Amino acid sequence: MWMAAGDEPFAEKGDISPELPDKAVSKELLSFYFDVCVVTYRFLHKSSVMTWLDAMHNNVQQNLPLWNSVGQARAAIVFSILAIASIRQEKIKGIGSPDQETTSLKTSDRYFRAGSKLLTESETGLPRLESAQARLIQVLYLLQTARMNQGWYAFGSAVQIISALALHRKSGRKRNVTGRLSNADYINSQYRKRTFWVAYTIDAYLGVVFGRPRHYHDDDIDQDFPDCVNDEDMTHQGPAITEAEEDCHVEALISHAKLAQIIGGISKEVYSTKKMPKSDRLAAADRLGNQLKEWKTTLPAHLGRIRPSSLIPSFRRQATAMKLAHSHAVLHAYRPFLMRQTTQQSQLPLSDGVLQCLSAAKVALQTVDGMATDGSLFHAFWWTHYVLFCALSVVYVWEIQQSTLPGQQNGSDDAIQIFELAERCHSHLTREMTACSPSKRYSVILEELRLEAKHRSARNTPRGIIIQTPHASSLPPNPFGQQGTSQLAYGSSSEAIIYDTNPIWNEWQTGDWLDLDGSAFGPFSDTEGSPIFWFNEITDNQTGPS
Repeated sequence: MWMAAGDEPFAEKGDISPELPDKAVSKELLSFYFDVCVVTYRFLHKSSVMTWLDAMHNNVQQNLPLWNSVGQARAAIVFSILAIASIRQEKIKGIGSPDQETTSLKTSDRYFRAGSKLLTESETGLPRLESAQARLIQVLYLLQTARMNQGWYAFGSAVQIISALALHRKSGRKRNVTGRLSNADYINSQYRKRTFWVAYTIDAYLGVVFGRPRHYHDDDIDQDFPDCVNDEDMTHQGPAITEAEEDCHVEALISHAKLAQIIGGISKEVYSTKKMPKSDRLAAADRLGNQLKEWKTTLPAHLGRIRPSSLIPSFRRQATAMKLAHSHAVLHAYRPFLMRQTTQQSQLPLSDGVLQCLSAAKVALQTVDGMATDGSLFHAFWWTHYVLFCALSVVYVWEIQQSTLPGQQNGSDDAIQIFELAERCHSHLTREMTACSPSKRYSVILEELRLEAKHRSARNTPRGIIIQTPHASSLPPNPFGQQGTSQLAYGSSSEAIIYDTNPIWNEWQTGDWLDLDGSAFGPFSDTEGSPIFWFNEITDNQTGPS
């Protein structure tokens, strides 16, 4: 299937009979999902899902179809939850050999395909909220297992259903002739809002990960944010309490959605495809960067001011997610400033934009470095590897660009420290090179930037040098084409010979950052030299149809 091109195939082929694990195992996996797997994307009602699971097990005992009295979409949601919880448990325990990875994927893939092929695809009748939620959680599983292209197309389907249900509009549009809301169920109305804003947030991140346009446009949206009410404090008639007595898990969902709005503005204004002076782009970056500062000041204490290590696990994951997301947003806004410095400016203090960008890169790297010591936290967010890729590419590009300017012969202590931190985080990325991780693709691209940065930091080396590297033989042809940073020739499997070419860093355009972002997963082309061709030539993964 062309929509799966470049993705890891599913562990089993052919039809799969939808089978639930033992009831105790099912309940444990569902509890694990809501307690550990859900960080900011909280768009399913826990007690409702538990009720659906009980009904499905009763159907098994009575020899009835699993989705009897539940519905195919709800049954699909249950299976997708089992899939996500299953693979996350395996990641936390640590996937060792390729055989262990295959076994873990085989179990979770079976749950996913049961929900996808045998339930969601055969759903009949008009779409409901659960129809959108079922597809949205399937997207999250595909992203968790690095099936990025399938996730992209599945998300498009989810967006269509969300639009058909008008989840992007206020419920007030649906008042009947009596003036009452046609849907007065409080839980349902809140989860309509939550589902939309989770989809909105995912859309913003898929846009930057792939370097592609977003589906949602703010001018078409007037939906309110959901109320800050925990699941256990909700009834069908309204909140069970009038004033929150403790921190609310939904605050992270709202904060993340508001951050996604700013990220969308950065993508639209700073990286606009329209021809515009670079000064206008940088002015937009400054203005939106100020919005990021304002956003950070509005964070609840447990998401911003309190050290994550002082929080209970669920809030610690949310606080870490917000910290990483903010760092990425700053990188997204300010990295065009890196290429602003010219020969005439080389002796001047760094601009505020450059300092903001480098500071954000350092925070992101420090955060990931800390996450790597906690396996459960490192696997909490599907986009961790992308944010790390962005931070590392900024450090390497800055090092390369600086080396082209006079008077930059000796690195400062800060520069040395951040490069050492980058090296450590790069090693975290390479250790995660499994089939259910996008890190292999990112590592291939980063390795060339890394080698070029190391070469240029060795100021007194000759133009042609040999750098020892254990993975040199697995490096791709230059992904930057004729305008690349360097051309690599290969000797033995343990060395790469770098020959300097004309540096293009001072001519680097803002849009080139988007090309770098999306180079791991496209753009697709039927001509040789496109990213998908040069990657597939050197990867060991099966990249054919699934």
